[in-house]
Amino acid sequence: MGLMTFEVIPSIDVRGGRCVRLVRGDFEQETVFADDPLVIAENFLEQGARRIHIVDLDSARGSPDPQTTQTARALVRRLADAACIAQVGGGVRSRDAAERWFADGAELVVVGSLALRAPDIAAEICGSFPGQVLLALDVRDSAARADGWLTDAGPAIGHLDVWRAWPAAGLIYTDTQRDGTLQGPNLEGLDLCRSVFTGPVYVSGGIRSLTDITACADVGAAGVIVGSAVYQSRIDLREILRSSIAGTA
Repeated sequence: MGLMTFEVIPSIDVRGGRCVRLVRGDFEQETVFADDPLVIAENFLEQGARRIHIVDLDSARGSPDPQTTQTARALVRRLADAACIAQVGGGVRSRDAAERWFADGAELVVVGSLALRAPDIAAEICGSFPGQVLLALDVRDSAARADGWLTDAGPAIGHLDVWRAWPAAGLIYTDTQRDGTLQGPNLEGLDLCRSVFTGPVYVSGGIRSLTDITACADVGAAGVIVGSAVYQSRIDLREILRSSIAGTA
């Protein structure tokens, strides 16, 4: 890999104010892991997390829930107080929305549907906050997915051709068919993203083991976002964060 920092980033997905995990983004396949997501955040911090991924699932679907939004903002503020990087997404579809998260203490915001639907606005946000916007490319069968993965937004590769010119912090690539399934990451998709997008690429979806994490690092990912494998104790977050895979590789 050369000299670089590979990051293992645990995820906290919030719906209805609770910490949940979905299978392939399906709200009908939901498992609740905590009524208070702050408990999960404290646990991740205690295990040594230096960066945490937060998703407002209700806003991602275009149906903001006040309790979810309040909880997500409390999470961001707590992480900022702990000097832990908070990256937050789900429904960031305007400059004002991005600014609110930054005001709460987020260091990075994740923009997905907006970058697909209104690239001019997304590009302007990236330009206003260079190096602070992560672009989310959620893919199913080579097509980008928008609006909480509910709608087809055209060939994924075409969006990458546009996005690579923006001053973004990086790209989060998710194979939506693998998310929450513990079936392993899509390494071919990751490699394709890296061949087109010039910035750091983080991979999400399907990661189930240290072997999967190492495989992503070997392909050249800048890091991985882990969810179900941590919640189901299939991987030991504390040990991974202490290992060389999550340090200078």
